Amino acid sequence: MEKNEILNKRIIDLPDAPKVPGLIYRHFQGEADYPGMSAIVMAICEAGLMEGSFTAEDMANEYRHLTNCDLSKDLIIAELDGSIIAYGRAWWAQEKTGKAYYMLLDVLPEKMDLKIAAPMLRWMESRAQDSATAMPADYAGDLLDVVDQKDTAKITMLKEFGYQPVRYYFAMERDLENIPDIPLPEGIVARPAMPSQYHEVWDKAEEAFSEHWGFTEPTEENYQGWKESRWFQPFLWQIAWDGNLMVGQVQNYVDMVENEREKRLRGYTEGISTLKGYRGRGIASALIARSLKMMKALNLDEVALSVDSSNATGALRLYEALGYRTYRKMVEYRKPLLLND
Repeated sequence: MEKNEILNKRIIDLPDAPKVPGLIYRHFQGEADYPGMSAIVMAICEAGLMEGSFTAEDMANEYRHLTNCDLSKDLIIAELDGSIIAYGRAWWAQEKTGKAYYMLLDVLPEKMDLKIAAPMLRWMESRAQDSATAMPADYAGDLLDVVDQKDTAKITMLKEFGYQPVRYYFAMERDLENIPDIPLPEGIVARPAMPSQYHEVWDKAEEAFSEHWGFTEPTEENYQGWKESRWFQPFLWQIAWDGNLMVGQVQNYVDMVENEREKRLRGYTEGISTLKGYRGRGIASALIARSLKMMKALNLDEVALSVDSSNATGALRLYEALGYRTYRKMVEYRKPLLLND
């Protein structure tokens, strides 16, 4: 790489960077970085260390709606011979008990052995400390990351930095055979949400999840990002109503990009929630059963969802009773954020 080209890239000088010829760390340069960044996510998925898909367009949409994150300061990129091989982003969100300082760090699996990730994580932690310093009366919280249980290299690094496992999340799947017939309770009906009710769908889901571990206060930017994403597929939702009151939902979607890559026909039964006061009446079970039948009618072969293994509402037991089985596990690692003296 030419010297002038390097100078134009807003280099980040990391004193503990490995001595690898052609390696530089730099700041974010805008939308031109999205293809390289999303290619890393796709490579991690193909290596079986993450699930889903994340195109450059998906990344552009998400990054348009970020909150509590200054991309010009809070994102670091590693390049090797001009190609992006890793990126990390630090941001925070408000939990009920304090702040959550997220440490998102993605590295091409074949480049983990270059030891490029640890200096990036250390830099991201310093950015979190800078954010905390700007709000000294209200900074208390944890640094955190969620990692696939099979990602042993990243888990080893997090443990070396003092992170500890605090929560486990399961990915579950089910085929579309032997779907049970589960009617909705008397007086509850299923009907679509109209466009004017999409924000209500969002609000009711957030209300239901507000009791969950690690819940962070949503913003209007979060809503807009969700609404503009390709996973926003209201024509597949199952919504339960008691008169004009929305009391339950399943936000179904199909990820065609992932299906094409994995050569499968899968749908997702996510965003499952029931309004407090209506729980325990079988609404969620009925909506899930309706979702399974709909997915089968679309000629899909299987469905999947994710769940907090310690969900206080008993979601894991419900999904197991409906035929879902765990096929991968993710672990949330945390450590307290401490301000430098």
